[in-house]
Amino acid sequence: MTSKPRRAAGVLAAFTTLALGLTACGDSSEPAGKDAKNITLTISANSIVGGKNSAGAEWIEKWVIPRFVEAQKAKGVTAKVTFVPSGVDDEQYKTKLALDLRSKGGADVIAVDGIWVGEFVQAGYLKPLSEVAGDQADSWEGWSQIPETVQGLGSFEDKRYGIPLGTDGRVLYYNKKLFAQAGLPADWQPKSWQEILDAGAKLKTLPGVTPIQINAGTAMGEATSMQGALPLLVGAGGEIYKDGKWAGASQPVKDMLDFYTKIYGGGLGDPKLQQEAKGRDKSFAEFAAGKIGILAEGDYFWRSVINPSTGIAKMADRDTAVGYAMIPAKQPGAGIRGQDFVSMSGGGVRVLNPNSKFPSQAWSCCRSCTPRRRSRPNSPARHGSPRGWTSTRRSSRATRC
Repeated sequence: MTSKPRRAAGVLAAFTTLALGLTACGDSSEPAGKDAKNITLTISANSIVGGKNSAGAEWIEKWVIPRFVEAQKAKGVTAKVTFVPSGVDDEQYKTKLALDLRSKGGADVIAVDGIWVGEFVQAGYLKPLSEVAGDQADSWEGWSQIPETVQGLGSFEDKRYGIPLGTDGRVLYYNKKLFAQAGLPADWQPKSWQEILDAGAKLKTLPGVTPIQINAGTAMGEATSMQGALPLLVGAGGEIYKDGKWAGASQPVKDMLDFYTKIYGGGLGDPKLQQEAKGRDKSFAEFAAGKIGILAEGDYFWRSVINPSTGIAKMADRDTAVGYAMIPAKQPGAGIRGQDFVSMSGGGVRVLNPNSKFPSQAWSCCRSCTPRRRSRPNSPARHGSPRGWTSTRRSSRATRC
């Protein structure tokens, strides 16, 4: 979930991560074990101060690491903890992590997207927390503070592989200024896919404006799944995986593809954005510049992309110019479980490198990286819980908020 500015810094960070990360789990200068008095740990995440997810990087560097080192010192342990930042596209970051783990290298504590956990487990890159950190992982009192559905972000086949940092949701963001120019309401809330298309048709009359941006294509990576295909699929009453079977040429899949066809085949979306390597970043910049009318994204977009002060595509008038609406089902009652509105929820997870030389201490550090209060004060506020507002876990199971 990606950043446009400071590309050079992001690339440099990626190479720095590779150089430092490969040694993180292979340093043999100190005795290993939970009773070690001198430990060296590294934390990696796709965030970097002054760039992508800057606030998260600052939190790790200025809060997590100093307090963890202080806590270890109180136990008579000298800890050296290094944060290895990245500021690259999610798919690049994912590839680098896979290469690190495959070569038995990488950081000790790693931030991953929850949707990657199953892939990494099946590839043999991750092991259950209880195997890496021992019984202390299962007995952690923090699990009682995390709802079971949210824990699912870091779980696979009923085993825990990481600690979720929180969860999020997807909505339709829209530019109120463009809506006013097109004669659309400021409090827009579509109740069907057709109403989205109708709004797009009116926005199409505005010169230089792309009416609708819904992620599509492989270049968008995981964003296509979470901000496009899966919300549409459950909005048509289907699921990607159910009863041990993957969805094939089912009617909900056909409905989803038909909606994409009407957008990108009907001139309501920019197909080039879906093919460019930096297409998602470009879509962020274009929305912030008032060139996109409707954009489907997670609350990350509000907090970290168009944030007026810290965003990667700052939008000075965000709070007055941007509206947001629930994602409607294909038509009222056509969504999964007969729902009127749907969404998708995911989030980040911190996992332990199974090759860590200090797994017990890495577990303690991982816990320190997990905020106990998972509030999103800068996220768009929802007033109550509207009927049918649905959060669908990345395991494809839907749960009502």
